[in-house]
Amino acid sequence: MAAAPRAPILTLTITPVDIEVDDCTVTILEVAKLRLPWEQYQASVQVKCKDAVSRVFQVDFKDKEELKQKLETEVAKFKYILLLYSKSDLKARGIIP
Repeated sequence: MAAAPRAPILTLTITPVDIEVDDCTVTILEVAKLRLPWEQYQASVQVKCKDAVSRVFQVDFKDKEELKQKLETEVAKFKYILLLYSKSDLKARGIIP
């Protein structure tokens, strides 16, 4: 007797979208809706400010408003890193070319 097909663990939507946040470009590479008892999403994002580019990282959120707040926070943290480190440190870390 064959087992019934199981529902996927998560639903994945690939949406490469660029958004302007505080004079930086945030690229949302993909968004996954997690299968949990509550609404929860996870986005893979990358921040670009002038010639500096962050690594791809994930942001968990429940709705658009929470995503907006978290992206503003991530951009502020990235700008702080750009102010904190010298150009040679940023080059060594692969943040600027």
